Amino acid sequence: MAAAYPAPFEDRDQLLELLEEKQRTVLSAMDQVLSMGDFQKHVDQPIAPQELIATAAQNINEIIQFNASAIYLVNQETSDLELSCCIPAGLEKELGSRFENLVERGHIAWALKERRGIIVYSHDRRYRVLLHPMATYARIRAIFIGLLPLSGHRLPDGSLQALSLVLRNAANTLESLEYLTLFQRQNAELQTKVDQKVGELRRLDHQLYNARKMDAIATLAGGVAHQFNNALSILVGNVDLIQLDIANTRDPKASFERMKSVAQRMQDLTAKLVAYARGGKYKPETVYIETLVQNALKEVRGQTPNLVDINSELSVGTYSICVDVTQMHLVLSAILTNAVEALEAGGTIDISAEQLTIEPDAPPSPLDLAPGRYLALQIKDNGRGMDETTQQQIFDPFFTTKFMGRGLSMAAVYGIVKSHHGEITVESELGRGTTVRVYLPLAD
Repeated sequence: MAAAYPAPFEDRDQLLELLEEKQRTVLSAMDQVLSMGDFQKHVDQPIAPQELIATAAQNINEIIQFNASAIYLVNQETSDLELSCCIPAGLEKELGSRFENLVERGHIAWALKERRGIIVYSHDRRYRVLLHPMATYARIRAIFIGLLPLSGHRLPDGSLQALSLVLRNAANTLESLEYLTLFQRQNAELQTKVDQKVGELRRLDHQLYNARKMDAIATLAGGVAHQFNNALSILVGNVDLIQLDIANTRDPKASFERMKSVAQRMQDLTAKLVAYARGGKYKPETVYIETLVQNALKEVRGQTPNLVDINSELSVGTYSICVDVTQMHLVLSAILTNAVEALEAGGTIDISAEQLTIEPDAPPSPLDLAPGRYLALQIKDNGRGMDETTQQQIFDPFFTTKFMGRGLSMAAVYGIVKSHHGEITVESELGRGTTVRVYLPLAD
């Protein structure tokens, strides 16, 4: 009679227990793998390589219970294997001795070459030794060594595969952190260079601004001296004429009239100088913008050729501003006169206005305006326009495209608008006309 061989598992409960143990092992391993693979967590909260290696060793020991284990990190400069962590603590010397023996017997080289886990016997036949590299596809980062009992210890199903995943994820994370550190250092160095370049550009820009400012002051001084010298010549000449007229018993009235006219021009020039110096508003009044524009148009239309068409689209009684009427009349007259002179063979000037609101939390804008409600007055012509160089000099004193020493005009305009807490912009292109926008705070 043939002998009956026992079934591998005679007890159904034993089989279920083994299956549950396997499932627990797999779930635990997957949890460890996912935890090590959460690279974003390490990016948000940087972790040192030694701490990362120690965490990997702890995770491995939760999957497989080793008598002792250690991870030897590869020195990336010398390629030496250096002990990084040991579990439990205190066995570093014993594990170091066994590790040296494994190196001498060629087991370490074997495991590194295979790049997979191998199990060998210790030289004293007391343990089974698990050797497993911790490597990425690019290079080997470390090697894991774990001591298992010689007998009576069964590795859970899937535990070796889980151990491999933990080590690979740890290697990938370690490499990614190194690259991150490298990128952060390079970014910091690049940012430092950018800051240095920006500082240098700002310094050069400040020097250029000061140079242009000095040029403008020199032009201003020369222009004012020229204007006053001409006026004084006229005054002195008329004084001489008066003296001669008195001696010849003639009426000096004509000479007095000429002197009065010259004095008036010098008074106007002095007023423009004060405006250019951005003085305060002398006599602020609340007035509708269309009233100011109409008064300026009366003066300009008397000097405007019939071929120039001026269209005003300002609504009556809509926008009121609090300004010095005399100064603002100078602003509008200067802008409109420039627009007329740009229309060499006739053309069109369009005048319009709208409301602009600057919110307190508004993003940065080229307009140097405080939060609030503003009138945006636009004067647009379809004349010859200006190139970029001319636009950059348009607010310089005594600058003109016609002849030198013309006057303060747009420089005074700039000073007056700024003194009223406003802003002025000029957009122009050769052959396509010019658009001037004046921004002034709306009256409450």
